[in-house]
Amino acid sequence: MGLIPQSVIEDVLARTDILQTVQQYVSLKRAGNNYKGLCPFHDENSPSFFVHPGMGIYKCFGCSEGGNVIQFLMSIEGWNFPETVRTLAERAGIEIPEESPQQAEAARKRREGKKIYLAIMDAARDFYQEQLWGARGEVARRYLAERGIDEETARTFGLGYAPDGWENTIEALGKKGFKPAWLERAGLAIANDRGGHYDRFRHRVVFPVVDVWGNTLAFGGRALASDGGGAKYINSPETPFYTKGEQLYGLDVAKSAMGKEEQALVVEGNFDVIALHGAGIGVTVAPMGTALTEVQARLLRRFARRVIIAFDGDSAGEEATLRCLGALESAGLEALVVRFDEADDPDTFVRREGADALRARMEAAQPLVAWALDRAIKPVEGATIEARLGALESVGTILTQVKEPAAWEHYAREVARRLAIEPALLKDYLKRPPERRDQARQAVLKAGQGARLPSAEYGVLAVLLDQPKWLSDFFREELDKLLSSQELADFLRVVQNHYQTHDGINRPLLLEATPPGGMRETVIAALAEVESQRLYGPEEALRWYRDCVRTLKKAWAVRMDEHLQRELNNVDFRSERERFVQINEQLEQVRQFRKALDLDASSPSSASG
Repeated sequence: MGLIPQSVIEDVLARTDILQTVQQYVSLKRAGNNYKGLCPFHDENSPSFFVHPGMGIYKCFGCSEGGNVIQFLMSIEGWNFPETVRTLAERAGIEIPEESPQQAEAARKRREGKKIYLAIMDAARDFYQEQLWGARGEVARRYLAERGIDEETARTFGLGYAPDGWENTIEALGKKGFKPAWLERAGLAIANDRGGHYDRFRHRVVFPVVDVWGNTLAFGGRALASDGGGAKYINSPETPFYTKGEQLYGLDVAKSAMGKEEQALVVEGNFDVIALHGAGIGVTVAPMGTALTEVQARLLRRFARRVIIAFDGDSAGEEATLRCLGALESAGLEALVVRFDEADDPDTFVRREGADALRARMEAAQPLVAWALDRAIKPVEGATIEARLGALESVGTILTQVKEPAAWEHYAREVARRLAIEPALLKDYLKRPPERRDQARQAVLKAGQGARLPSAEYGVLAVLLDQPKWLSDFFREELDKLLSSQELADFLRVVQNHYQTHDGINRPLLLEATPPGGMRETVIAALAEVESQRLYGPEEALRWYRDCVRTLKKAWAVRMDEHLQRELNNVDFRSERERFVQINEQLEQVRQFRKALDLDASSPSSASG
């Protein structure tokens, strides 16, 4: 392509309204003869971005970005200069001379092709609207009324009706000079195997897809027949002038409200958008049946800083919600989520509960990252270290999409707390590439292995977690002094205080009070054993508890015997006779205690409990 003549550039600048152009990207408010808003080129809380329509320029006093409408589009869209001028020229209907006949012909064909395409779309939209409000549209109007969509809302969104039959659209648009082959390329007709064509949309409510400039680019259709003949929803195919991942349904209607509220509500379906607008929630859009793309997220960012995802409550809606995270984080948007019950969707919810109830949910929306992490962590919270490590792959995938370092640190600390993993080890694991995480995984596993308690002490722990009312007797009899682990003794004191405070065992709160480390892992395992009902009933549990206590006493006696024997070996009989006799007496008492325990264990009464 050749150089664009200066006269053409000047003509483009003269015929392009900078205010109208910038308002497609920035919410602006009048300030005297000018307009101001939040700068789209840097983050700010107070508006320092100004548009001066009379001068045809814009200026940000925060980041110094400024220039004319061409420079604005180059900065915000990333286009080069010729691409920007040609786009504006095309919108203004200005011819740009080309360097060679071939280039000129190619550019002319594309311009003519788009012109015809948009004319076909406008003609189809007019035809469908005429049918909806005419005699043949009664069944479609009745359906819209059943869905709670009034005439004003339907007309605002340009809803229409594609009549039942095979060639209604083809015939109507043919009268305007549009050939069936053109309609096929525009996605409105389908070729049959006999060399002819038939309408794509038949006996359906039709939704025009309109871009931010007001151009109709495509259609969606909802079937009215209940005989199962065909898909419930169908959409126009992509064309050289329409890519569904670059458009948001309802944005042309919602952009003004989004700019005022600085937020957007993203739902799944076209009917959700229309119904919510009808209920007064005018910031609602939908991503055209696809996962939210980065292009769509950037489109949202032109008008809003806060985006709330409110997809259907089923598992498919949950998965689709999760897939929005990367695009929204890349666009630098505050991403939040509202979830519904499994059988619910936004339209059903508002019709049942009212718009104020949805507004309340939007106000209380949960950060999307926090929701995604909770979804990954909750199933394994309080489980074994291996199970919790299994969740780290999902956690890592979520956190790699968090671009803000401070936010990443916050969420990493929260993950470490909830998974009971040392924060430093967790961060080391998450910051490594997936193929280099084995070493970090082993470190987490090693640190997370339970405290190695003797079996009797572990048994006491499990029984007392199952029967915490026995703790008062345990401490009254000073059985805690028989434990080899002071950490376990301290923890059982925590359990006793917790039990007295809460009149029972609240497991999440108890775990919260247990520091990360080996003891916490052991407590988790013991709680899991209690939860799995591997313990016996109260009578059997009491017998097991007594057996464990008896073993504790015997283990204490063995330790004390060994300790006293070592002390005795270090005492000089001639100079420390009194000390020697004292230790000997203590040693004899311990051995008598051990003998009594052995006799008790072998007695019939002991065996029977």
